Amino acid sequence: MKDEDFDLDALLAKADELVENREPELVDVTLGGRVIGVRYMPMSGTEWRALTLKHPPRPDVRQDLNLGYNVDAVAAAYTDVVLIDGENVVSLTRTDAEGNEYSVWPKVYARLTKTGLDDVTASMWAAHERTPERLVADAGKVSPGSRKKKRS
Repeated sequence: MKDEDFDLDALLAKADELVENREPELVDVTLGGRVIGVRYMPMSGTEWRALTLKHPPRPDVRQDLNLGYNVDAVAAAYTDVVLIDGENVVSLTRTDAEGNEYSVWPKVYARLTKTGLDDVTASMWAAHERTPERLVADAGKVSPGSRKKKRS
């Protein structure tokens, strides 16, 4: 491929479009004996990387070591999470006495069942790490640097 065939501006615009047009993820969980939905918007790759870098892996948790970050801390610190109760969208943003907004999502996350915790963390991992790679593989697009070398 020649440089004049490569349209970086078009690729950047397409990347921005994919982030802007992302679909929310929804995970059914049990909270207080009731099934509700946890809905979140997938982050950009840059946002996801920044979040995971803030939460280093716990040295005694194999899943953390395999992924390179503390899966529970990342899920609990996730922003843009709401609950879905039937047709109702339940905001998790609250305002304290000084007028500062904060999320009660970490409190909700801490009270999910083990299955709920596993489902949320698996969904967040898939939305940020598996799905983007899968889209590339499904499109049949492989970067030139990742092609297998021919034997000579």
